[in-house]
Amino acid sequence: MKAIFLAATVSLILAATAHAQPLPAELAQLGIIAGMPYAKAKRLLDAAGWQVKPAQGAPESLEGFPEVGCEKGGKHCATTFEKGGQQLAVHLGTTLAGQPFVQGAD
Repeated sequence: MKAIFLAATVSLILAATAHAQPLPAELAQLGIIAGMPYAKAKRLLDAAGWQVKPAQGAPESLEGFPEVGCEKGGKHCATTFEKGGQQLAVHLGTTLAGQPFVQGAD
């Protein structure tokens, strides 16, 4: 039973990071990695002075995260942070439970 649970957990982690994009150095320096829950990444960005911009023009927003814009069905989502005239687009995926996680950024 434990082996099945472990195998299922590992496969979910691998699936979550399989489509991950390389992250900019700014995010790596903050400890943000692909697969990290978005809520944690958002707290780290906020603490570093990055301000989230409201989602505009997206067909849907992600439940509980109105700043995250998604395509229909919530599979491909993104949000933008700003700091000192710079912008950072963070690309997110969602787990089967609908929780967002970091996939990449540019």
